[in-house]
Parts: sequence; C-alpha cells; structure tokens
Amino acid sequence: MPGRNAQPRAGALRPDRPRYNVGRVRVLKWVSLGFGAILALAVIGVLLIVWFVDPNRFKPRIEAAVRDATGREFALKGDIDLGFFPWLALRAGQGSFGNAPGFGPDPLATWQSAQLGVRLIPLLRGELVIDRVRLSGADVRLVRHADGHGNWEGIGSDAPAEPAGNRRDVSVDGVEIRDSRVSFVDEGTSQRIEVTALDLTTDEIKLGEPFTDTEIEGRLHMDGFAADGVPFRLAVPKAELAKDYASFSVDEFAAKFGGFETEGAVRGELGEKMNLAGSVDTNEFDLSALLRTVGIEPPKTTDPKALGRISARATWAFDAGAIQVDPLALTLDDTKFTGNFRLGAGEDAIGEFLLSGDSLDIARYVPPTDPQSEPFVLPTAQLKALRFRGVIELATARYDDILMKGVTLRLLLDENGLRSESKAP
Repeated sequence: MPGRNAQPRAGALRPDRPRYNVGRVRVLKWVSLGFGAILALAVIGVLLIVWFVDPNRFKPRIEAAVRDATGREFALKGDIDLGFFPWLALRAGQGSFGNAPGFGPDPLATWQSAQLGVRLIPLLRGELVIDRVRLSGADVRLVRHADGHGNWEGIGSDAPAEPAGNRRDVSVDGVEIRDSRVSFVDEGTSQRIEVTALDLTTDEIKLGEPFTDTEIEGRLHMDGFAADGVPFRLAVPKAELAKDYASFSVDEFAAKFGGFETEGAVRGELGEKMNLAGSVDTNEFDLSALLRTVGIEPPKTTDPKALGRISARATWAFDAGAIQVDPLALTLDDTKFTGNFRLGAGEDAIGEFLLSGDSLDIARYVPPTDPQSEPFVLPTAQLKALRFRGVIELATARYDDILMKGVTLRLLLDENGLRSESKAP
C-alpha cells in the first residue's frame, strides 16, 4: 500500500484538475473562428461598398421608388453620401416632396439635409434597427381647401397591408428634427397656423414600447399673436401607448407656453367615449401679459399690477364629455382659493363651481374711472358654450374703507349675460 507522501504515477490524472472534452473545445474554437471570419468579411464588404460605390448612381431609382409608392414627386437635389461608422448611414442634402394636384406648384415639404442609418447585425436576423433619423431645415406646408380636402391626403398606394406573420420588426433609435417649420392654412376659415424654429427629439421608437425622452419646442404664430410668435415647449420623459392604441399613460410632463409653465401627468382610455385623468401644477405667471401675447386685451383694472400673479394646482378628469376638477387650488395675486369645478356631458350642460378664498381687495379689480376708456365687455357669445353658475366664498373682502366678513358671491352666466348677487351678514 503506497504511503501518504507517495507521488502519483506518470501520466495519471490529478484528482483536482478538471477533465476537458478536447473535441468540444476544438468545435467551439472552429465555430468562433468561422464566425469571426464571416463578420470580418461582412465588414470588409461594407467598407468596399462605402469606398468604391457611388450612391448617387442610385438616386434616380430612389426617386422613382418613392414616386411609385406615394404618387408624389420626389427629388434629391444634393449629393448622397455613405458612411460606415458607427452604422451604415445614408446622408443626403437638399430634397423635396411634391404637393397634391390642385394645391399649387410649391412642394408639400422641403429639407436642407437628412440622415438615415441601419444596423447590420440585426438586419441579418430579420430585424430593421434604424439609426437616429436626423432632419434639418425642413419646411412642411399643409393646406386644406374649403371643400375639406387636405394636401396630405392620398399619400401611399392602395395595396393591402402585409400579413402580420410577414412583417419585419422595425425600431428607430430616435428622431431628431432641427431648425424646421410647419404651416397649416385652412382656406375654409381663413385660419393660418405656423410653427417656426421647430426642434423635436425622441429616443428609441419601437412598436409596443414606450416613447422616452421626447421634447418638442418652437414658436407658435397665429392671427393676433405677438409678431415674433409665442415660444412653447413640451417635454415627456416617458409615454406608454397600448398596442391596440386603446389607452395611454404619461406619468410626467412639463409644458411651457409664453410665460405660462405647468407640470403634471395624464393617462386614460381612447375611443368613442374618451376617459382621461391627470394633474397640473403651474408656475406663478402674469395673466395680463399672457393674454396680450395671444392677441386678447385683458380687462382693465384700477391696480395695473392686478392679474399679474396667477398660479393653480388641480386634479382633473374627463369622462365621456363630463369634466371634473377636484381638488382645485388657485392663487389670484394675494388671494388664495380652494374649491372644485364640474361640467356635465351634453350640449345643454351647465358648469358648477365652488371657490373659498381667504381675503380679497375688490377695489384692485374694479375698472378705472376713465371716461375715455372703453369698458371691458365679457365675450358672452364665445362663452355661451361654457355656461356656468357658482359660488365664491370669502373670509374677508375689502372695498376701499369698507371691510366685509363672510362674503358670498353667486355668479350665473347664460344667454342673458353674466349676473351676480352678493350677500354679506
């Protein structure tokens, strides 16, 4: 019997060493080498295409393919470049997309530059992963005739949709639109809307997946607006849309329009009976200044600083046409209100509200005694669809040297105009 310190025989396997399957190791080695060789050949092939193939030779084919698919003129005026790093990318200069018959000679859309790329490895698996789509200097002109037809209608062929089983998975790494312009003209109402300095960015776009880090900003121009337009911005970190488009959810958003800013959330169900719910929390903004930027003359007040500090915080719901705001917190200059608002569904519905405030200096909001100035007239005709009645309760109210406590003001707006009745003990 060998001793405890005896050495193992030559060629014997040590018990503490793993036993390798030599054949398996060789197979894995050759598979790795083969895969690496195929990948290297693919990269070399792509590089050869990028270096030696002139993509401008295919410009007529690309233009003809778009014309056949959309029925519109399509032109690439600038040169086309191919790039490989980090993705296979197609970069084009100026281009245009034609208008519909009967809408004039100007194209529906033009752009200064565009870039589109794809990933190669996912493409070999049947997946189309598109690089970040970049568009710069775009100009889109939307027009609707008096008969209701728009120049954006009728784009595309009438071929039936591809069966679901044959559809290729498509995802876009993101969209980036810079320094662009969109205009809309409704010839039936003579209305014109224009957005300039338009920037839009979003991260990955994939069917059934949330939209992330979406931002859009620009300047809005409409009749009566400030000459240089009103700046706006909307930022949504995450937006989820159901695959059947029946519901959506935005847990957080931030919006800005002129001096007005708000944060909040919104979610709900889409369809014939739309159900939405959400919350808003605004900054302290100047209501008079905001009204002037959109072409509305604010009511004249004895105190020129009145209506200069407004803010609100509310939870709201829209249920098949009915609106509810509860709770509502509103700050009007130095007065703080809490309350609610409800409006039933239907054309004949009358809104009802209740506001309870701490203290109000009524004299600040009374029109100045200037015989030369025109009195403020409430646009009753425009507000007829928003008929309401409600109660404003004030712990204290002051009018010059008169101090009132426990004031209740009842308001009613209908086809006969705005009427009020105040009661004080």
